[in-house]
Amino acid sequence: MSAAAGVVLLLTGCGGEGTASSGGSGDKGVKVEAATVAKEIDAATKAAGFTKDASFSRVSSELKDCMVDWAADDPGKAADPKKALADTYAGLVKAGWTEGKSERKGYTDVKTLTKGDWELKAASDLDKGIKAVVFAGTRTSPECVELILADMGSGKKN
Repeated sequence: MSAAAGVVLLLTGCGGEGTASSGGSGDKGVKVEAATVAKEIDAATKAAGFTKDASFSRVSSELKDCMVDWAADDPGKAADPKKALADTYAGLVKAGWTEGKSERKGYTDVKTLTKGDWELKAASDLDKGIKAVVFAGTRTSPECVELILADMGSGKKN
């Protein structure tokens, strides 16, 4: 799913910009595990009518405790994709995520959510043509930021 891969690059290509000092009222002292983040994304997206693209994963094994990703498999199949996305955000807020800023980057809408020491970027392009819904989460702990930056600098292909 090349559209989703492009969206993840858009989200994570800034070298962790804003991760350690991101806004949001979430309690940074709360420790949330990567598996919990993935389960909460799965639950909110499934309840909203999206299905996961099982072949999509951009997270290396070295970063599995510091990053999560999720991409919808053909989000245009949802009866009302924009409502499904709004319902997904509502499900994440119900699970304790705090909504932050929203912005438009080109044709992509990007929303930031935070919980504990995690920052979740949700990107969507639900206009005509390419349709994509992607989540990229990063743990903002100093250890994870260091690992992520080292991985980015290594030139590895995931």
